[in-house]
Amino acid sequence: MKFRYKSILTLVTVGALFSASCQKEVLDQSPQASLPAATAIKDAASVNAAILGIYSGFQSGNYYGLRYQAMADLYADNMAQPGTFPSWDQIEVRNILTDNAEVTNMWNSMYSTINRANTVIAAIPNIADPTLDKNKALAEARALRAMIYFDLIRYWGGSNNGFNKSGGVGVPLKLTPTLTEADATPLPRSSEADVLTQVLADIDFALGTATFSNTNTAGRISKDATKALKARVALYMGDYTTAESLATDIIGSGTYTITPGATLVNIWANKNTKESLWEIQFEPTNSNSIAFFYYTQTFGGRNEIATSSSLNTAHESGDLRKPINATTQGGTASNLKTLKYTRVSTGDDNVVLFRLAELYLIRAEARAMKTLPDLAGSLSDLNVIRVRAGLTASAAATQADLLTAIVKERRVEFAHEGHRFFDLKRLNLLGTTLGATFSTTNVFRALWPIPQRETLNSGGIITQNTGY
Repeated sequence: MKFRYKSILTLVTVGALFSASCQKEVLDQSPQASLPAATAIKDAASVNAAILGIYSGFQSGNYYGLRYQAMADLYADNMAQPGTFPSWDQIEVRNILTDNAEVTNMWNSMYSTINRANTVIAAIPNIADPTLDKNKALAEARALRAMIYFDLIRYWGGSNNGFNKSGGVGVPLKLTPTLTEADATPLPRSSEADVLTQVLADIDFALGTATFSNTNTAGRISKDATKALKARVALYMGDYTTAESLATDIIGSGTYTITPGATLVNIWANKNTKESLWEIQFEPTNSNSIAFFYYTQTFGGRNEIATSSSLNTAHESGDLRKPINATTQGGTASNLKTLKYTRVSTGDDNVVLFRLAELYLIRAEARAMKTLPDLAGSLSDLNVIRVRAGLTASAAATQADLLTAIVKERRVEFAHEGHRFFDLKRLNLLGTTLGATFSTTNVFRALWPIPQRETLNSGGIITQNTGY
């Protein structure tokens, strides 16, 4: 069964238009197409509609509808910018100004989506409808909120040398809905540790809810996808035992299968394949502009982003992923694109957020890095992905060699999916991989700047990241 996030009434009040800081001009508006959350979310049907409104936030072009994953690869070394937007150029050259419009819009879109989740979470306990499974609805909303806060930390939080380090900085942690002007009082940034604690609390609530299970409804976060999120969070935090255990649960469930190498492109050419745990759904009437931003004007696109020459040459000979990650389709021989997003005219490419290949590589890394390493198990997991890609099995035998091989494998496996910058950041490899832009005087660029509008409008309550 498919559903359209945006075709369902989004039950969001004027409060959802707030970002982390109050915008007075918004308060003076009287929205004509919104309903007050205090009265609109009142039964099982309206709760479901409001939850679909959270998913609609994920679809934004300023979140997974384009920028979140594209910027992570552009800021690293997987993508280039043949286009002309100055704000995108700042991302590519890793010299982001605090008033960068892309950064500001991403931040605001993600906090607006958090506010939708907070609105639902606050409303559910007061609903009397006996047909509503309150814990199940809360589990779904809290799992989605956990995803967003973790995504915020990945760009704007942590430390210059990774995540879950002493003194890591976080983002404002807002857990109640913004429905009135008083609710919009700016909050100072919480520590990274506090934000991650909340992320794990939301995830664990969802995983501990018996009726929150795997669903056949494409596009909705499931218990397995929530497990995958926790495995990813655990890997970032260096909790390798948990990461391995959760990855093993999902791999061993038999629910998901690795797509054969000969039909690897079907993960994206088709939708919701057996390799995917969770995809954000798009349709021609509910579309994104991802392929449009890749394709050249000859093919109906804008030609703003492309595969980098570095990514192109990173593939080993015979790698079945190279024709997917670096193709002339939609571009030219000197302006390579990707087959992961191709529907330029309809804009209905799904965005894959979690797939089985990531769980294998999470487990490979966790096994190599845990206190008592399982190097043989790590190598076995790594080779599942290499052999699927048409490559010979790796013979890496030491922890260091395995980690190097895994990082390389993650780069080409998840190219154009938005992992590269975060992988380099969490493993403290930005300087050694990307060079001068993360030299001693520029290490602060491992964290993106807090939007200038947030720091100014909050009267300094929301502080800027060091170096900007």
